[in-house]
Amino acid sequence: MKTFEDTIKESTPSLVVFFHAGQQPEIADIVEELRKKYDGKANILRVDESYDQRVAKNYNLTALPAYVLIKEGQELMRESGKKTVAELSELIERAF
Repeated sequence: MKTFEDTIKESTPSLVVFFHAGQQPEIADIVEELRKKYDGKANILRVDESYDQRVAKNYNLTALPAYVLIKEGQELMRESGKKTVAELSELIERAF
């Protein structure tokens, strides 16, 4: 099984969605839709900051939900606040 670190170092772009437990239902729907749309083209990862504080802390997040686009281990951009699938798709498309 690939680790988080291995996945974000790939040449395939990764969108990392950071959230807290109260946002779970909404985030789960968005992540699932993005995973279907970008199957095999982009990695869509969820990180619940309350369970994986080590990863969340590394990104110095100031607001949740937060979306970090990473390719080959390099952060390309980040956004925070509520976003639609369309808005997040635009973000992912910039990495291709």
